[in-house]
Amino acid sequence: MTKERNIFEILSVLDRKNRPMTSREITEELHRIGINITERRVRHYLESLDDMDFTESLGRVGRQITDLGRGELKKTYIRGRADFILDRIVRIITETRFDVYRKRGNVVVNLSFIREDREQKVREILEEICTRSSLAPPFIKIAYPGEKLCNREIPEGKIGLATISSVTIEEILLNERIYVNPLYGGLVEFINHKPVRFTELISYSGSSIDPLDLFISRKMSRVYDAVMKDYGSIPADYREIPYTARDRAIDLLREAVDVFGGLIVVGRTGVDVLGLNTKEGYTGIVGFGGELLLSALEECNIRTNTNTVDTTIDFKELELISEVKGEVLLE
Repeated sequence: MTKERNIFEILSVLDRKNRPMTSREITEELHRIGINITERRVRHYLESLDDMDFTESLGRVGRQITDLGRGELKKTYIRGRADFILDRIVRIITETRFDVYRKRGNVVVNLSFIREDREQKVREILEEICTRSSLAPPFIKIAYPGEKLCNREIPEGKIGLATISSVTIEEILLNERIYVNPLYGGLVEFINHKPVRFTELISYSGSSIDPLDLFISRKMSRVYDAVMKDYGSIPADYREIPYTARDRAIDLLREAVDVFGGLIVVGRTGVDVLGLNTKEGYTGIVGFGGELLLSALEECNIRTNTNTVDTTIDFKELELISEVKGEVLLE
């Protein structure tokens, strides 16, 4: 592992724990997430971090991360994921904040542009999906020709539709100092209204477009069948977090689904999540968001012209179209 990666992981531990830690405590924490490094080398890195003012020595109780160190941590996080779609995701989630406890702030949204004469049908489909299931956040915003939606002017003959992106999961975790690695977008098979396994998978790494955008535009899902019948497939994405943050992440995600609704699946350490292998020392999380609502529209031959993970919007601007229902499912 490179020096830069080791420094990133040390800063991540100090930031995540949010308290002074000794070199021994940091070394033990790194070992728990599968990073084999000696305490002597950790001390060496900490001395370098002190010199750069990224950490501060508090004597025998150890060191704590500084505000400058937190800033470097975010910049390193972005630099380490230079692929186009990953860069867009990371840029948005690191610049956005939503407080799940106070239910305020901005959330990441998908933007779609749909023929104006399809508005009533759009509303009917979205309300039906959200009423009959707890899969997606039942929050939308519709704007009309000449109006602006997220600083985008709506063209003549179109409506603009904003739906909450599943990437909001990354935003919430990262803002609470749980570092998250977005890995894949895919399709999840549902049987008897339960998620079973991924059947399609595209890595974010090296992708120029969001895989979920691809699944939506190509009408590869069967959201309606999954909700109304016993079998179907639904777009979802997959990310991993350090397993030491699993319990805190579960508590946070439960707060999130109480606010937004939607389904989130959290795996155990080193155990498959819906058929995906989880890296040792990490926990896999599968999220379902407003992207599945757009897939349902496409299945009903309503062209959405969607840009997923497009921008952010103040949560209070969104319209609730059905009861908020959600679940954090533990594998």
